[in-house]
Amino acid sequence: MGLMGLSGLTGVRSAAGLLAALAGALALVPLAARADEMLGPPPWRCGGRVAFTVDAVGRPDSAGYRLDTFVRIPPSTIAALETDNQGAGELRVIVDLRSAYGSRHQTAEQSIALVAADTSRGFGRVVALPFRTKPGTQKLKVRIEDAKSKKKGLAYTGRSAREACELTGEYELPGPGKQTRELSEPEFVWAIHDSGRAGAFQRGGRTVIPNPERLYGLLDSTLQVAFTARSNDSLRVWHWRATIADARGTVLEQSEGDGAEGRWLEATSAMDVGDLPAGGYDLQLAAWQDGDAQPLQRKARFGIAWEVGSWMRDASQAQDLVHFLLSAPDEDKFLALNPGEQERVLADLWARRDPTPGTPRNEFREDFLKRIATANARYTRASIGPGMYSDMGRVYIRYGEPSEVVREVIPAGDETLSQFIQQLQYSEGRDLGDVAQPGIGGDMRPFELWVYEGDIPLPPDADLNTNRNQRIRRLVFLFVDEHGLGDYRLRYSNE
Repeated sequence: MGLMGLSGLTGVRSAAGLLAALAGALALVPLAARADEMLGPPPWRCGGRVAFTVDAVGRPDSAGYRLDTFVRIPPSTIAALETDNQGAGELRVIVDLRSAYGSRHQTAEQSIALVAADTSRGFGRVVALPFRTKPGTQKLKVRIEDAKSKKKGLAYTGRSAREACELTGEYELPGPGKQTRELSEPEFVWAIHDSGRAGAFQRGGRTVIPNPERLYGLLDSTLQVAFTARSNDSLRVWHWRATIADARGTVLEQSEGDGAEGRWLEATSAMDVGDLPAGGYDLQLAAWQDGDAQPLQRKARFGIAWEVGSWMRDASQAQDLVHFLLSAPDEDKFLALNPGEQERVLADLWARRDPTPGTPRNEFREDFLKRIATANARYTRASIGPGMYSDMGRVYIRYGEPSEVVREVIPAGDETLSQFIQQLQYSEGRDLGDVAQPGIGGDMRPFELWVYEGDIPLPPDADLNTNRNQRIRRLVFLFVDEHGLGDYRLRYSNE
């Protein structure tokens, strides 16, 4: 088709924003902190090549107060590590702890050798770094470096910059206040072993491996928590209760127990969550001694997920998945959810978009994921990163294969970009701005023109209430390789 046949191109369409089905699920979730903001309560997730999750739990102990930082190194990070000739990788974990006003500063570092076996069961490796501290606001900075890697590029020539990821946030360590008793926050647990060995994982004479993701379901359907209570003036018998509640406060599971008579309670609770659907839940703890008028209480959020992707995706991969499904503000809200909540939101989204509900297949989901994979395979470049974020990749994910492609890698004669620009300006009836390259002679920049005609499918983030009479019947996208390096940028569209 010649360019003179494009005179029917009209209309402008913008992204419709968040799907109505997601509005309720995300309405009460705070926006995820941006790079220049302090993160709120943990757990925190860092995405990319050196991905990790960090949680923090404060508790009273015999020496005062202790803040444990727990880091999960997922299988994806272990697999991406630079390795030595024995196939082992090494990470440096650096945790910096400061009091709210900087009056108290501590740093802990640990080097960890990692091998492929650390990916067993799909959970990866957990590291614990404890600190002695006092109640109040704590500022935590957690950095993890691939000790055997070195960043590549001219900017790093002669420098030993490592591949790394870093997070900074605040943690509020509660104290007793006016009470003579106090209850720690729950420590979510991955596994408990009877062992007397000393170390960062010791709780009441047992080895307790934490679950920094606060995630259960597919890889472990038994929720376990450990907690500590202390009374400064009573030797009465302890009692405790742990419950799982949904967003409405309905109690779904409950566990109870008793402790010994004395000042201290060290307890663990286990509850089966195998029948609960994916989503976010509240764990509520209560502990009291005989004769107490009111129990001590704590509440913490956790997730349940049943899909492999929910356990394996890091923060950057989750962002990639929803980037073309949600508006920017709603994308931030989605990333603030735990993996179980994300799975639930995505399940609702896929169901709402399913063109054949009631069948095993969801063609919308299959096509969307296939487009992302194709965009990454075709358009990934070292200078721009994943192809899905290139201009061509974005358009491809939104609309799929064009009806027609006009491609000129080495323009010449009457097929130069300047000739096409003239025809576009004529057919569109408006100036194309600075697309044309000034100077005498034909514009020799490589370019591609994509044309979509007919019953163009709605983009992934479109309003599902858009009827066929409102849809644009023809779309045009002009991509130009400005420097001849294969990086085609969108210079014109009538979207």
